[in-house]
Amino acid sequence: MNPNSTEPTNEPTVPTSSPTPDPVAPVEPVVPVEPMTPTSPSAAPIAVDTPVTPSPEVKKSNKKLLTIIGAIAGVVLLAAIAALLYSTLSGASQEDYKEAVTQYNATSSANSAFTSDVATLVSGLNSDTDDEYNTALKDAETSLAKLKDENTKLGDLKAVKVGEGKELYKTFNDKLTTYVAYGGDVLGSVKKARPAIIACDDARSTTDSAARVSGLKNCSSKLAAVGDLPNPAFNTYIKSISVAYADYATTYEKVSALTNPLGAQYEEYKMLRDQLNAASKSLSTASKDYQTAVKKSNDEVNVKDQAQALGNYLSEQQTK
Repeated sequence: MNPNSTEPTNEPTVPTSSPTPDPVAPVEPVVPVEPMTPTSPSAAPIAVDTPVTPSPEVKKSNKKLLTIIGAIAGVVLLAAIAALLYSTLSGASQEDYKEAVTQYNATSSANSAFTSDVATLVSGLNSDTDDEYNTALKDAETSLAKLKDENTKLGDLKAVKVGEGKELYKTFNDKLTTYVAYGGDVLGSVKKARPAIIACDDARSTTDSAARVSGLKNCSSKLAAVGDLPNPAFNTYIKSISVAYADYATTYEKVSALTNPLGAQYEEYKMLRDQLNAASKSLSTASKDYQTAVKKSNDEVNVKDQAQALGNYLSEQQTK
């Protein structure tokens, strides 16, 4: 969303006989319609380019039972028991890694669903009906919960509890925990800010002068009432545009009250026009700063590298 400037449709009539040049018309900011880009609430999907492929089952050939002397049988049995104990107590088998690969892919799929659901939620934030918005919000919350659940299942598997797999999973899980918290903060921020966003969008669509003044005041009031938001970038953005809209609403009301803006009230009109332009510029600056902050946040919580390292390791181990 980038607030732009449009000329208000209810600008005071300019006298055709005015000897002075027409001043620049008051600039009306476009209400923020998308406080977040579709990718802002989450990092890139955690999956590597393609899901890790489980290794095919290897059919074991039937072996004839051999009759061996008791001593050799005892040695073989002890060796088998020792190998089994080693695998059980200190290592993971190919089957363990296959299971982990399957669960890793389930975790990746859950993350992709979460990313998609948040994009849907944000894209319709100011245009969806309440029912559509509530459905989109529920879908995003459900997919976030599923992502947490699938990762918990992955963390319970033996392949990520021993050796290098344990270290790689810890690095991945630590980053994913931050990523999940970030996603939850975005959803909480969207939920809390939406009423103000809707009010500002309604103000933009109003053409009648008195109604627009009332709408701008309502927009400003609701933005101020949003309070603190859990997502830092969104929090700063809402507070910034709250101040800008408050300034714009007050100044716009004064402009609308002028009866001779290009005559006796021209100097006052010029001053108010400059104040409107300043408020509009503040909206544009807030949007640009927000986009920069979102990109930085996304880079910080991006879990793709850690996921790829874990996925590659699990894939390699299942075939050894």
